Amino acid sequence: MRTALFCFAFVAVFSGRAAADRCAGATSRLALVFAQLAQGDIASARENLGPIQAQHPDCPEIILALARMADETGNAPDAGSLFARYLQLAPQDPRAYTYFGRFLIERRQYDQADSLSAQALETNPQDPGVMALRGQILDMKGQPQEGLALLERASELDGKDAETEFYLGTMYDRAKRPAEAVRCFKRTVAINPHNARAYDYLALNLEPLGQVVAAEQAYGKALEVNRPGPHFDAFLDYNYGRFLGKRGDPKASKFFFDRAVELAPDVRAVWYERAKLNLQLKNYEQARSDAERAATLRDDRGIIIDLQIYALLERVYHRLGDAELAQKYAELAKKTPVLARGERQGGSRTHE
Repeated sequence: MRTALFCFAFVAVFSGRAAADRCAGATSRLALVFAQLAQGDIASARENLGPIQAQHPDCPEIILALARMADETGNAPDAGSLFARYLQLAPQDPRAYTYFGRFLIERRQYDQADSLSAQALETNPQDPGVMALRGQILDMKGQPQEGLALLERASELDGKDAETEFYLGTMYDRAKRPAEAVRCFKRTVAINPHNARAYDYLALNLEPLGQVVAAEQAYGKALEVNRPGPHFDAFLDYNYGRFLGKRGDPKASKFFFDRAVELAPDVRAVWYERAKLNLQLKNYEQARSDAERAATLRDDRGIIIDLQIYALLERVYHRLGDAELAQKYAELAKKTPVLARGERQGGSRTHE
């Protein structure tokens, strides 16, 4: 409440002077604050913003910095109000649209983000951040080629925007273009070394390139920085558990799968993979429990299809000596059609 009252009092003192005049003498220090925000160093950004606020209370860019801090720390109500206020104060600044649009997307306010991105593209058609925002919206609207073209152009113009590089990397990941994805995620973590999701994606895309040691290092960095916040990765333990399993370390793999089912209890793939591991470890009752739990969960993305669940349950009940249930799932497997290529995503890895 104190933060909200402070922000309200702060935004009320603006005079009618030009924004540039109101921020005169603070430009270089504000640049440092925004660089620290881009790096995920919120504490340093807040510390450096304090003196600027005291000396330049009318500077509108302070509103943008406060909005981004509120967003990064999970204070959505203040962030939304501050982003909207900055857009009113600086409608010619492309950042007003870019950061507000990304905020709206994170809150699943897609219609508002769509309108804002279209307006931004009309106002600032050559701005990389605006291009990236519109590209993301187009991709989400089912126009991936148009979206990809805008994001690639934005990356060419400014390869130092972590959010642009991250989203572009996820598009390459979906398209199974690991080399391009690795390039984007390396750029992302170079800018913001606190982004656990980017390290996870980096590791996932290093694996198919045969760079196993580099992938393990990326997983290690992801685990080191995975903290609650906007870049928290609930699927990191699952992905790392699968990596360790493929590396022949089932004990370590189970440790991470045990954590994964706590972090993502409604995801079928998590329970399925732990069930397979428990079957391998001869923990048959736990394998049964995990596989039955997986069978109750929907998987609209087709990462783990029903046929895989039934085949696993057949094996589990066979090991448990329950011929009747083993036969039941064998019959279900025979009756379940295999999805045609393109109807399922394929593989067992997952992400948000």
